[in-house]
Amino acid sequence: MKTEIILNLKGGVAKTATAVNVAAILAKDYNQRVLLIDADSQCNATEFYGGDPKKGNLAALLRRGNVEDAAWGIQSTRFRGVDLLAGDESLMDLDLTKVELQDVKTAVLRDMVQMLEAMRLYDWVLVDCPPAFNAASAAALLAADEVIIPIKLDAFSLRGMSNLMRQIANMRQINTGLKLGGLLPTMWYRSDNIVNAEKTLRASGLPVYPHIRRTNKVDDMTFAQEPVIVSSPKSAAAKDYRQFVGLLMKGGAENG
Repeated sequence: MKTEIILNLKGGVAKTATAVNVAAILAKDYNQRVLLIDADSQCNATEFYGGDPKKGNLAALLRRGNVEDAAWGIQSTRFRGVDLLAGDESLMDLDLTKVELQDVKTAVLRDMVQMLEAMRLYDWVLVDCPPAFNAASAAALLAADEVIIPIKLDAFSLRGMSNLMRQIANMRQINTGLKLGGLLPTMWYRSDNIVNAEKTLRASGLPVYPHIRRTNKVDDMTFAQEPVIVSSPKSAAAKDYRQFVGLLMKGGAENG
């Protein structure tokens, strides 16, 4: 079982779009058993897959610190092969101060992942993280094998990478097995600035996946509440996300 977290401290970079589509492609195209964990208080992944936070959610798990709570908190979804641990608005209240006071048990997510791996229930665990370094992000980094960083190729996102890389490096002191799976350029379109930014990213020495092209079909899928491989299977984004997942299945990014 592999645990991938989808993280960027900047919002609007297609973290949730990546999470929900990767989960669907793994399940549909590769017959993989996937658990999607919604660690974002906006709960977009939960809403997309029709989850009910009242039936169990990550915030409750982190507060109680009881890994056995995960058994009742995980829900099946209408998409075969994808299960969900829902997000909840109260994730917003779980800041790092409460971690220091031990009011939030960040290690419980790692313990849950280890329990699920021992039970052989899933092939993949995906965590959709919030655009902030908070208790939920810390718990996800503690539980993860790899970090995937969706990145929009603009100056603000590129400048913010150093802070995120520093946070990941800090978490490696606790989770020594944590790896950077790769950067995933999203919402790509052809312009001199975007093309040059991607070249700069690839020259950085960091692992970089092929880009995901910008298309309104990704926005459309949020209304349909269907992954883009279902709502627009021939779209550029569907093709690009399938290529990305193919590389994930093979074990890494182009130059990773």
